[in-house]
Amino acid sequence: MGTKERIVGAAIRLFNERGTAAVSTNHIAQEAGISPGNLYYHYRNKEEIIRAIFGRMISAWEAMGELPRDRAPTLNDLRRILEETYSVLWEYRFFYREFVALLRRDPELGRRYRDVREGGLANTVNLLKSFVAGGVLREPEDPDEVTELAKLIWLIVEFWLPFVEMGEEAVGPERSREGVGLMMRILKPYMTEEALVELGSGRREVHKKGERSRRDL
Repeated sequence: MGTKERIVGAAIRLFNERGTAAVSTNHIAQEAGISPGNLYYHYRNKEEIIRAIFGRMISAWEAMGELPRDRAPTLNDLRRILEETYSVLWEYRFFYREFVALLRRDPELGRRYRDVREGGLANTVNLLKSFVAGGVLREPEDPDEVTELAKLIWLIVEFWLPFVEMGEEAVGPERSREGVGLMMRILKPYMTEEALVELGSGRREVHKKGERSRRDL
């Protein structure tokens, strides 16, 4: 692993644990096992490190949204994308906790985020249309409904973590399953009959596995 990757990895760990305001570049250098001077050779300040983390996060977003090219997308593909979405959210959880403040603090990051969100919304619309073509989701009567659904998905994903952390319970990566379940419930009214049958079968299988696990205890 190169020094720049070590710096970014150390920053992600510290930001997730303490928040960006409580972490200095000296803290990051110490966590990465390098001198502050070495850190400044690669990144001039904390804002540059956060922008690098944002770039890595966007690459993860782009990779998870890829659909198979040799067949039509399925309900399992939809579930996989949702699960990976919440996995990325947890890996970069500091950003979602603080992204409003981060974007206000760094105008360049704000511009990049707005460009990414515009493209991301368009990609989400195209993903939804792919699932319509694949027979997983039905064709809405109003074409604008797809765009509105894409915005709703983005809104929930961006604010899911701050919402659950406002409660008194400790929040861990297992709460991602709750987010996936909520998203599936939102998409359920748009699912075709075939997808609904498959969804019901999958839930019954999960229930049976849970029953077997409890009997084995």
